[in-house]
Amino acid sequence: MTGKFVFLLAVTTSLVSVTGGIAGTNSSQPSLMAAVRADDTAAVRSLIENGANVNSRTSAEGWSALHYAVRNGNPEVVQLLLKAGADPNCFGAVEGQQGTVVSVQPIALAEAALDLVKQVPSASIEATLRQGGLDDPAVVKSMTDPKAVDRYAKIADELASVTKQS
Repeated sequence: MTGKFVFLLAVTTSLVSVTGGIAGTNSSQPSLMAAVRADDTAAVRSLIENGANVNSRTSAEGWSALHYAVRNGNPEVVQLLLKAGADPNCFGAVEGQQGTVVSVQPIALAEAALDLVKQVPSASIEATLRQGGLDDPAVVKSMTDPKAVDRYAKIADELASVTKQS
């Protein structure tokens, strides 16, 4: 394996689920996070319309809802979050482990996922993800989808555009 592929696999493997929201936050935050992580576009839309905090995180330095929407490869949820004011420039670490390889911005996740789905043959991607310890159903479904390259490219382009404007 090349060094770049190992890095991509490490980042993607780090996209495991974490639970809950920040202690003391309002009840819409964990619900929004759960809806985003479950890749439930309708629920995300409804929660945003009802005032959910689009910058909610898994912990004070943890991943935002936008990180998970990117991980899931859902351009519609990414757009909903961005239009509602999600911060495309936030850094986050899985379980708040700032400074680790996973303390990244959403655009870095999108680019890593795009590189991964471009480099690994679609017939092998599920086995590659599972071998790396990533068995989250939303991620497996997203990355094994025949349109994965198009979806992750759309997300990376959207985030690049928004990041340049900020």
